Amino acid sequence: MARMMVRVLSTALAGAALTAAAVPAANAAAGPAARPGSHGRGLDAKVQQRADKLVADGAPGVIVLTRRGGRVAHVTSGVSDKATGAPMDARLLFRVASVTKTFTSTVVLQLAAEHRLSLDDTVEHWLPGLVRANGNDGSKITVRQLLAQTSGLNDYTSDPRVMTDPSRTWTPEELVAIAMEKPPLYAPGTAWNYSNTNYMLAGMIIEKATGHRVGDEFQRRIFTPLRLRHTYYPTTDPAFPGPYVHGYYADYGDVSTLINPSSARTAGGIVSTVDDVARFHRALFTGKLLPAKQMRELRTVRPVNDDGVVEDYGLGAARIAFSCGYGWGHDGGFPGYRTWTYTSADGRRQAIITYNETKYEDDETFRADLAKAADTAFCA
Repeated sequence: MARMMVRVLSTALAGAALTAAAVPAANAAAGPAARPGSHGRGLDAKVQQRADKLVADGAPGVIVLTRRGGRVAHVTSGVSDKATGAPMDARLLFRVASVTKTFTSTVVLQLAAEHRLSLDDTVEHWLPGLVRANGNDGSKITVRQLLAQTSGLNDYTSDPRVMTDPSRTWTPEELVAIAMEKPPLYAPGTAWNYSNTNYMLAGMIIEKATGHRVGDEFQRRIFTPLRLRHTYYPTTDPAFPGPYVHGYYADYGDVSTLINPSSARTAGGIVSTVDDVARFHRALFTGKLLPAKQMRELRTVRPVNDDGVVEDYGLGAARIAFSCGYGWGHDGGFPGYRTWTYTSADGRRQAIITYNETKYEDDETFRADLAKAADTAFCA
């Protein structure tokens, strides 16, 4: 999720990774060893150069989607599967991680527009007794503060128990309980911290307000209307429902199907493709999914610095400054996967970047080249 769990994999995962070779490759056919893409002209050539540089820096493979008005292009570099050498393919599934938060926030805001909940409702109102211990108090935290990451609640993903047994199935209640073991970081609404606990609670509130599983609400409200035919919300099954990008994490190797997604859920569990992610963001940020009032809520931002990511954070969406103006979106990280999404307010410019290695979080060269790739893909 942003960065979901990429810093807290325990050494227990090393043992699990030894079994990775036994996991069948989901790619139907192993292609030849991938090479940098052929360089065309204009924007595609510039983006290709940036993607190739990220592979040269160490990423196994990269996908970049760009939009300029009605023209959508895909650039790939490197491999989707190091074991077979299958080239990266823009049609493949990957874990979008914390990009899920924008989907979750959208459903909550739709429910607010339908008067089925209020952003001023407290967590205690919907989930009585759940957020209560060590100074944590759900009666003082609003739904809006959950979405804005201003609740003060600790992030359960920082606890090593979450990854001690990566195949374990976690309930949302168990994950929230881990966060309750520590006192809040600050009084609700007075500061900001990135916490997946907030979005685990938001998913639980969706289910309480609707009486339906949150996956069904995603399907009914977003996946089906937008024809996101390659977007899924797994809760406990680590397998992919189709051909996928293999994800790698340093010496742990291929961790694609080793981690139970129950530890992510509405904070970071969605599986999708670059085209589906782009379609969702374009619909959202051009006002097709939310009324004007809720769009204003979504876009009410505050400046934040999240592990070096400088942005203005709203309600499950961020505004990022580029050389050509602002892009809206969210980034996500799950062991083996890293994704960055940017859409202009008018939907005419988009860039989606995803790659399949998470050991470069603190690599200054890689991060600098990633920033250049993002600006080129969004602005060039």
